Amino acid sequence: MRTLRSPGKEKSMEIYAKGKNIPTYAFGNLFTQGENLADEIVFVVGRYYCGKDLSLCTFAVRGVTGDNWEADQVLPMLVDVDTIRLIWRVADTFTYNAGKLRLELRASELIEGEPHTVIKYHMQPVMVAPTVSGQNGPLPETAEQAVSEINAAVGDGLSAIQQKIDDFDLDSVLQRLDGIDSDINALYARPEVIPLTRAQYDALVRKESALYVIIEEDEE
Repeated sequence: MRTLRSPGKEKSMEIYAKGKNIPTYAFGNLFTQGENLADEIVFVVGRYYCGKDLSLCTFAVRGVTGDNWEADQVLPMLVDVDTIRLIWRVADTFTYNAGKLRLELRASELIEGEPHTVIKYHMQPVMVAPTVSGQNGPLPETAEQAVSEINAAVGDGLSAIQQKIDDFDLDSVLQRLDGIDSDINALYARPEVIPLTRAQYDALVRKESALYVIIEEDEE
């Protein structure tokens, strides 16, 4: 294993293929969950395999996480006389989940416009270390915490109002109003009862909707 150094950059890790096997022990515990383009690994493979010039192929590394999520990344290449260097800047799609990460390097070519796999390189699984996090997450800044508490209080208040609206039985209220209307109509439909003496009755201009009750005059 060698390392490559580019101006202004950290060393890249070079991993040499042994036939169709690529050892991963050198970076088996290198990754941490959530990292993106933090590490650069260079796979060095033979340019020719069984007479096939692999520099005419497209190389990609495929990963499958412990949660069975799949990630793919096409690798740029540097072609020498007898070797091909494939540069893998590890994307966060490979480090999204912590735990075991199964890897495979494959080369493919286009035949009549359709991709066909030429060769697959076997790689031992590596581990992605879990990121550091507390049970309740990171502590917010004071101002952010105040804003969060205000938003939470407003949210709780809106939820309570919405719950009261949801619990409000509009049909029941409408039925009660209909009942009140019926009672009022029934009250208006009753005739007006007017007690009066015979003399008052004879002198009165009578209403059709009234019920007159003749009472005896008081004796003095």
